[in-house]
Amino acid sequence: MKKSINLYFNSKINTKQKLLEIKNSGYEEFFTGIFDGEETLTLTEQIDYAKSIGLGLTMIHCAYYDLKLDSFWEEGSDGEEVKNEYIRQINKCGTLTRNFVIHLHLTPNYKTSRIGLHRINELLKECEKYNVNLAVENLLKEDDIKYIFSNISHPLLKICYDCGHQNFATPDFDLMKNYGKYVSVLHIHDNNGILDEHKIIGEGTINIENLAKNLSKFPNLTLASEIKYPNEDYRLVIKRNFEALTNLEKLVLR
Repeated sequence: MKKSINLYFNSKINTKQKLLEIKNSGYEEFFTGIFDGEETLTLTEQIDYAKSIGLGLTMIHCAYYDLKLDSFWEEGSDGEEVKNEYIRQINKCGTLTRNFVIHLHLTPNYKTSRIGLHRINELLKECEKYNVNLAVENLLKEDDIKYIFSNISHPLLKICYDCGHQNFATPDFDLMKNYGKYVSVLHIHDNNGILDEHKIIGEGTINIENLAKNLSKFPNLTLASEIKYPNEDYRLVIKRNFEALTNLEKLVLR
């Protein structure tokens, strides 16, 4: 299985240095986000440099911090603003990646709705221009995943399965068992079951055996970590994470 790591696990380091260390540590891929100004290379420059050293791209993550995400499911200008911003981001990265990952809520207080489904269909029309997957990430509740995939059938509508979010927010929601066929990308990270800590897999409370069992049904997926270690030596983090993914791979393929 290919192994990948998020570039933004540490944004204090020169981007070329990180990419080269990722490649030299054995990863086949990396992934990044539309986070303007947090890297020393632009989005296109990141991908071009990675390609030049033989490193593929797994996905591009949306930027959402300034958006009122729960409004995506509500009538009004705030929801339209979220949709329009995601359309802008799809147009920015559509020619660069096969998978665009989005968040569709920020708190557990949102309520799914027909207007939300309509906006997702508008996003999918935009994705059709580039043949890019719209990968909805599982977050604080399972309602949106269940509702969306019960009401929309589209070849570009996918899921980004985040095992860390499941561990602390929806531990009883077995997403891979029920929706695994829709998963196009993974976010692999660990936590203590209470907070979203983005630790290296194996450094928290996730049941690795169960995770491997679920992933074993989908061996073509890239093992992509989404970790956050802003204050540790980036080279040691990259290597330690690669070892953890290698151990997970052994369990998945055994």
